[in-house]
Amino acid sequence: MLTGCKTTAPVHVWQPPQLAVEPAGVAFMGISGPDEWAEPIEDALLADQPSRWRLIAAEQLESPANIRLVSGFEEEPNDMAVSAAARREGLRYLLHGEILQATGHEDRDDKVSLSWRLTGLQVDAESAGMPVSVDEALISQRYPHLLNIPDVAERTRRAVVLETKRLLAASVDRQQVTLASPRLSPGSRAIRRGNELARSSNWPAAEHRWQQVLESHPRNAAALINASIAAAARQDFTVAKERVTEAVRWSAFSPVNKSLAEETLFWIEMRQRDYHNAFDLPPPPEGWLISRGE
Repeated sequence: MLTGCKTTAPVHVWQPPQLAVEPAGVAFMGISGPDEWAEPIEDALLADQPSRWRLIAAEQLESPANIRLVSGFEEEPNDMAVSAAARREGLRYLLHGEILQATGHEDRDDKVSLSWRLTGLQVDAESAGMPVSVDEALISQRYPHLLNIPDVAERTRRAVVLETKRLLAASVDRQQVTLASPRLSPGSRAIRRGNELARSSNWPAAEHRWQQVLESHPRNAAALINASIAAAARQDFTVAKERVTEAVRWSAFSPVNKSLAEETLFWIEMRQRDYHNAFDLPPPPEGWLISRGE
């Protein structure tokens, strides 16, 4: 066990859109719910749109009178009228949001839940939907930079916008990865120093430390495991898989390292799949080593 201890470090990886639909033009129907929540979120999405998407406010497609002609609410666009106008503009979807929950105290609006519905306008444009729920715990975990905003309601609204973009476009996610942290094996002190650098998100410097260990001890499974994660952190998945495959080979007599190497190989390939799906890339030249299918 002294040669197979573990520690964790944060790494940022690409995630594919949560809704499996292709980027396209969208008639944005807006958000139903309290104006103090709906309007700022609508404005933010239209001003800074998800990558590769084109959102057009429904009222810009036709005159407000025509759009709302059959609407059940005076200020709400009607789906049927907007659909006809959107098709004429070559748009493929309608996007509509509804605030299901907005809770908090008078000076502390701290949770919002929305339901998004993406309705296909063409035969080959599939409809989809997904809820988005934001509270302080999610902000702390996924968007810690927003904690610098003193107004809780404002940072919650901004987090809702970022979560909505994750539905439609590729995004960066922060994950914790497990690193090997040996104690008595050759190069263990340098490996642990690299771990400290990785824990502070300095992956290039950490990788350099682990590579120095491998120059002297090329079969060091712990250094190979950690260096493979560093390669994955910079999206060089081919090198990452080569290193971790070597780690599996040279950890035959260390059950803890062997288990961690196999888990890391699986994690690397899943992140590679996410990366390829996020940017619609073909399979890698070396193929998929341990996973099958789309």
